[in-house]
Amino acid sequence: MSVGKLVLAGAFALVILVPLGYLTIPQDGANAAASGELRPDAPVPAQFRDVVTRAGHLCPGVTPAALAAQIEVESAWNPNAYTDSGEAPAKGIAQFTDATWQTWGADYDQDGVSSPYDPHDAIMAMGHLMCDLVRWAEQHVRDGTLAGDIHDLAWAAYHGGRATILRYGGVPPAAAAPLTHDYPRKVRDRIPKYAWSPGSAGLDGWVLPLPTGHHVSSGFGPRGGRMHYGVDVMAPTGTPIYAAAAGTVVASGCDSAYCDRPGNPGLGGCGNYVKLQHRGNVGTMYCHMVERAVSVGDTVAAGQVIGFVGSTGNSSGPHLHFQVHLTPPFSNESAVDPVAFLRSVGLEFK
Repeated sequence: MSVGKLVLAGAFALVILVPLGYLTIPQDGANAAASGELRPDAPVPAQFRDVVTRAGHLCPGVTPAALAAQIEVESAWNPNAYTDSGEAPAKGIAQFTDATWQTWGADYDQDGVSSPYDPHDAIMAMGHLMCDLVRWAEQHVRDGTLAGDIHDLAWAAYHGGRATILRYGGVPPAAAAPLTHDYPRKVRDRIPKYAWSPGSAGLDGWVLPLPTGHHVSSGFGPRGGRMHYGVDVMAPTGTPIYAAAAGTVVASGCDSAYCDRPGNPGLGGCGNYVKLQHRGNVGTMYCHMVERAVSVGDTVAAGQVIGFVGSTGNSSGPHLHFQVHLTPPFSNESAVDPVAFLRSVGLEFK
């Protein structure tokens, strides 16, 4: 919240274990979620995910994904972050000054301590303050005191203070206050990597198995003298793969000679794959993953990340091979055209 140099008073790092060396999870900047919920693979430290979710539901104008993006801008998730700007130092994961903490700080986790260095207290305080700032911005836009996007005004006020925003009648120009001017853009730029966005939900809770914007490169039916029992959807390595509906993991493994590196067209098999069983005994299958995120017996929700796009098994490049089956045991004999099935529930690859 305070302008100045960020001094990290204590090491804090989020370590993501990546078992396969060629996995790089992209930041999908084109697909911010309309709901603002956290995506299952959002890079929120596990110990903070619940409190970010709670704080992001305190009011309609604040979302978990936006709060997560803002925390990254403020402290990069460091609970011990300290900014000494020469004025009022800003402290902790949400960078509260002592004066602002006096108003918004509290022992939200009821551990007997109220401190901006307690990340659970600070994240809840940030949520309450942002709700108040959104309401404040809405009121001033209605009465003509301020002009601009409500959330940009609220974010700028969090960084530079309400008096600064009122002085300029909106987000200050870059020449006058460059850090406050840039703050809303920095938050917006980070929201997509936290926001859940598997595409619009279809009928009966079905969703697309990949983020929107990916295209079918090879359809269901005869191909090269053989039957292609699913569709291939092109996507970069590391793109999250979503469960197309709620269900149970009935198979998860590697059915190729190896899955620790990219395969090739002569290798054979699906590579890393997952099979799900859904309501009505409908099955879906997801192949060529670089990494699986679920195990047999797991219960999954629609839109939950079950793995990441790769090129393992019989594959010439990164893509998702997606199959739909109408009856167990979900073999090739029960496969149907996934594009036609998704259209029947109101979904379409675009």
